[in-house]
Amino acid sequence: MRKCLGFGLGLGVLAMAGSLWAADGDLAGLHALVPANGAALAWQYDSDQGPSHWGEIAPTTASCEKGAHQSPINIRTAPHPHSHDGLLIHYKVAPAHVVTSRHTVEVDFQEGGTLEILGRSYSLKEFHFHEPSEHQLNGLTYPMEAHLVHRDAAGHLVVLAVLMDLGVESASLSAVWDRIPSGKQDDVRDLLLNPQELLPKDLHHYAYDGSLTTPPCTEGVHWIVLKAPIAITASHLERFISLLGHNARPVQPLNEREIDEE
Repeated sequence: MRKCLGFGLGLGVLAMAGSLWAADGDLAGLHALVPANGAALAWQYDSDQGPSHWGEIAPTTASCEKGAHQSPINIRTAPHPHSHDGLLIHYKVAPAHVVTSRHTVEVDFQEGGTLEILGRSYSLKEFHFHEPSEHQLNGLTYPMEAHLVHRDAAGHLVVLAVLMDLGVESASLSAVWDRIPSGKQDDVRDLLLNPQELLPKDLHHYAYDGSLTTPPCTEGVHWIVLKAPIAITASHLERFISLLGHNARPVQPLNEREIDEE
């Protein structure tokens, strides 16, 4: 694992993201950047506001088109020596809020626990879902993907990506789906949840430096993509699609970035 982890990249924009976070109390600012006039940027996953046009929305979204370290990516595996980033998960049972935004289902935490890599700790702030998966493994797209978003005191972001395949899902994931608001974006529902129960037992993973996968596509985000998927039922997948449609950004060029493996 490269020791810098790309944390020196884009510190200014990450500080901006951190300020949005502090203002909103969650990650809403990272999913829909608010311009100075207070109006949220309009973007979608299709039509003339889809991913191919995100870079044209505003000066703040230029990275969506011009950035050289964008996410998601197709991870092509190849035998090479493994790196060691010392990934440790310290999640805990905590109160959470389930809300349907314009683009995803999001579960927000005040104190959800921490993720640790290379001895540095990052607090879990929220997780949300994309259908189908945004990352690919050797060209394979999974039915869904969960993103667990973490931030440290300096504003650095680490996102833990969990691929999701069809199967018998966990009771914790079912509890989240049971609380998804039905078409009421302002309807927030409480949940007591241990995020650890959403992870596979095998935490072997790939890691690389990339960006947010939604506008403003801020770079300097460190990604950890778990190799082992978790399960989701076909009925819960269909409910998500009926409520929100497809919400995955296409894979982006790797541009000679290194992908670490553990």
